[in-house]
Amino acid sequence: MTSRLAPTTVRAAATLAAAGALAIGLAGPAAATSPTGPGGTALAGPAAGSPANGPVERIASGRARAGLRQAAQRPSNVGTIKLQSSRKIKVRYLPNRKRTVGSLKNGATVKVLCQMNSVRASGYSGSSRIWDRVRLPNGRAGYVPDASVQNEKAAMVAHYCKWSDPGAPADVNPQQGRCSSVATVPLVAAPVDRAAFIATAGPLARASQGATQVPASVTLAQAILESASGTATAGANNYFGIKAQAVDAANGIFRWATEAVGCVLKPTYETESGRLVRQLAAFRMYRGMQDSFDDHGLFLRQNSRYAKAFDYTADPERFAKEIHKAGYATDPAYSTSLIRLMRNEKLTRFDR
Repeated sequence: MTSRLAPTTVRAAATLAAAGALAIGLAGPAAATSPTGPGGTALAGPAAGSPANGPVERIASGRARAGLRQAAQRPSNVGTIKLQSSRKIKVRYLPNRKRTVGSLKNGATVKVLCQMNSVRASGYSGSSRIWDRVRLPNGRAGYVPDASVQNEKAAMVAHYCKWSDPGAPADVNPQQGRCSSVATVPLVAAPVDRAAFIATAGPLARASQGATQVPASVTLAQAILESASGTATAGANNYFGIKAQAVDAANGIFRWATEAVGCVLKPTYETESGRLVRQLAAFRMYRGMQDSFDDHGLFLRQNSRYAKAFDYTADPERFAKEIHKAGYATDPAYSTSLIRLMRNEKLTRFDR
């Protein structure tokens, strides 16, 4: 285990190179969300931000009016009950109780009041632990499986049922707290294409290599794969799908460490007994792209499970295999995909 590496070391090396790339690399459509990082895969529509007054952040902020950054938007909370083998669905008083408060017909329109994780249930869109609190025509409220509600699934459509959303990040980072259901920082807009993303992210990956020894080519390949070339960042400027760790899950308290400024709950697929089950998971939230890259390097460097990989910092392909073997991702083809990207996009040019 290495000592804590100062993030300013990473930022200082990346600032000048990334500034020029930002101008061409961060224009385009709004970001979607489908990372495949540690612990799960967020559903598809799961940071160059230095500190608030840093040079790169000022560039991004200065271009905000031109569309570089945008506010996070919540999908519509109106959905339609969609059933496969029944004409009605029972609405439960609580997700894990059989007591009901009424029923809804197939095709009924509902407004989701809040969402939460609970017991696993199957429905129109597969297996899920997400439950939606809805109000019946008789005025009573209860829960239906989210898998039986046809609506937009890219993000939470309402806040978490057990607590209210936190406010915007404070100036002093507490490093833990409750996750929000939508980002409370501006989101970096997606690049126009993969080449633009690589032009922007390359200097950041190279700077991370200088500070943490994680090969830049591996970092870039992971960023491309996890964020779909910067178009899928978990609605939180999270380019690697890194999650927050539960401290007190019953009360919604998660830890996000030093480089993130909070966390966002996102629908994600987790593997349970060999099957994919959709549920809400906590993804770290960053002020911008550079912070996400900094955190990725520190995440690998400071986590003892990946120590073996650092025996192969001069061999990026072996490094990719070692972090995969250590459990970075559950996809059996993960390291193969990284190596293919490293070769096809000639990413090793950033290792030098």
